[in-house]
Amino acid sequence: MQRSFLEEFDHVQASLLKMGEVVECTIRDAVESLKSHDADKARAVINSDDLIDNQQIVIEEGVMGLLSLETPVSSDLRRIIAFVKIANDLERVGDYACNIAEIALELRDEEYIKPLIHIPKLAGISLVMLRTSLEAFVNTDSALAEAVCKKDDEADELCMHIAEELNSLLKRDPSERVIRQAPILLRVAEYLERVSDHATNIAEQTIFIATGKRVKY
Repeated sequence: MQRSFLEEFDHVQASLLKMGEVVECTIRDAVESLKSHDADKARAVINSDDLIDNQQIVIEEGVMGLLSLETPVSSDLRRIIAFVKIANDLERVGDYACNIAEIALELRDEEYIKPLIHIPKLAGISLVMLRTSLEAFVNTDSALAEAVCKKDDEADELCMHIAEELNSLLKRDPSERVIRQAPILLRVAEYLERVSDHATNIAEQTIFIATGKRVKY
């Protein structure tokens, strides 16, 4: 039996939230695999990439199904378009998780040049932003979405701090191990900062849906 427009709409939104949960888990596991030198966990993250890609396809097909059922009103159309854009943001975050997991495998047998303190902290900030942005989207909560956008500065500043810290370490100790690891760890920080950027994108979509106004933080 064919679903009604509202049933299909709810199904696509639920699929989007499920994709968000999976993506959040992969980022968390990727960072944990890096921190604990857990090669098995890193490989599991990499293997989950196909699942995330398939979830994106399911959402895109669901959107096509929605548009074939009836012509939505403008407010619904904005949200339907946002489904596709947000799924793309989440797929990119999944890619960053794989990138971090690949680095975890690359460094699995090496002692780190410094304790991994700020990288997990940056991951925590970015994941809170991602989770909150999806909550704001589902509830069409523009105030919560705006709070997510404002938190992006915190992620940017922490990423910059990590870069400065690694640069300082390079200057103090230009050994082969430091020269090798510093840019790799900086890439991890940059991937996590981009997670916060994608969370901001989702929040901006929510503000547009709620107010009809396009904003760019």
